[in-house]
Amino acid sequence: MDGAPDFAASVSASGRLRVEPVERGEAFLALRDRWRALEARDPEGTVFLSWDWLAQVFADNPERWRVLAVWHGPRLVCVLPLSYRLHWSRSRQEFQTEIEAGGRLVQSAYTGFLCEPGYEDIAIDALAEALQRQPWARMSLRYDGSRSRSAKFMSAFSGTAYSVSARQHLINNGQTDTLICPRVTLPADYETWLTKGPGKNTRQKIRRYSRRYLVSGDCTLSHDPGSALKSDIGAMLRLWMRKWAPVKGARTARLLAANYLRILTTASRLGLLYLPVLRCEGRVIGALGHILDPRMKRVHFILAGKDETVTGNFIGPLLHSQAIGWAIDRGYEVYDFGHGNEAYKFSFGAQPETVSSFSIVPRSLPGPVGVLDPICRPQALARLLSFVGAGEVESAAAGCKQLLQLERAGTDLRSALADLP
Repeated sequence: MDGAPDFAASVSASGRLRVEPVERGEAFLALRDRWRALEARDPEGTVFLSWDWLAQVFADNPERWRVLAVWHGPRLVCVLPLSYRLHWSRSRQEFQTEIEAGGRLVQSAYTGFLCEPGYEDIAIDALAEALQRQPWARMSLRYDGSRSRSAKFMSAFSGTAYSVSARQHLINNGQTDTLICPRVTLPADYETWLTKGPGKNTRQKIRRYSRRYLVSGDCTLSHDPGSALKSDIGAMLRLWMRKWAPVKGARTARLLAANYLRILTTASRLGLLYLPVLRCEGRVIGALGHILDPRMKRVHFILAGKDETVTGNFIGPLLHSQAIGWAIDRGYEVYDFGHGNEAYKFSFGAQPETVSSFSIVPRSLPGPVGVLDPICRPQALARLLSFVGAGEVESAAAGCKQLLQLERAGTDLRSALADLP
């Protein structure tokens, strides 16, 4: 990571693979067919690593992402989508690049590597080798669904040069572990699930609530993927805000709601949003937001909105049980309750799956050029303006000096490459 960043294609130690950075829309578009072919070959892929999903994410976040693509000859065998954000180190008075999973630009539920089986070891080693030559101060990859791939990647950074650590993600005063993702394996028909999946008490409640509220016609359950979808999303988010704003604080709740809106909108554009809405007397009293993964046959629960003034505690059991029935009827094989080991999820017969989260930090940071990736230049310029506006003259001067050093290093590198025979 010392000196000017090398953005030329790199070759792994095996000499068989090459790693190429992709960070422009036209280059990402050119990968589409090979990326989709790789999706079909990867049994551990998710909709959140699909080309179609990330095309939406990256289009909405220009100059904040890069994909590292691993090639074996003309064959694309592995991709690692990354996002880049700027950090200002007050102690060192410098801009630093921090790397995260690319899908987290819209808070994608799962991240990780798309990789062809048989290439995992050498492709992940090649990715690590390429990243060790690029400028950054911290890399944090959260919610990787393939713990074995995460382990391989972390081991490639072990040694004296980097500090590698697994991370915990606890919320609700430490009561909820968001790295645990309860999932229901779905049978061929709803009655089989209802008989064998939920516990006896939950099963009885689902049957009773279904008769009392749905069969009777007192409430209706619907999913409208058309013109009403936007208003249904809004109604769900308003219910969510009413519950959580007093707990999390209005500002934090608004930021979280905006994140949820981005991920649900991304899914809606692709026709992958399932949003069942429960109404009583024409009023929305509950809704669930799901993202569909037709290839892997999974339904991912993302968000719930519930009218807390309604008595009877029937909204959640009705919505989730009916969503599970909807998924079974359409041939889905997994109902994923998402992040968090809340007790109610296991009452539906879910089993815990654990995802990984880890952080990698160089033990000694190089000079200013070695910690700032040029992709962060627009973010750095915006931050400089904020320094000037706030009268932080010393920080503004230090940041300007660092950007000038980065520009000079890039010029020197381009000159050196031009002089090659």
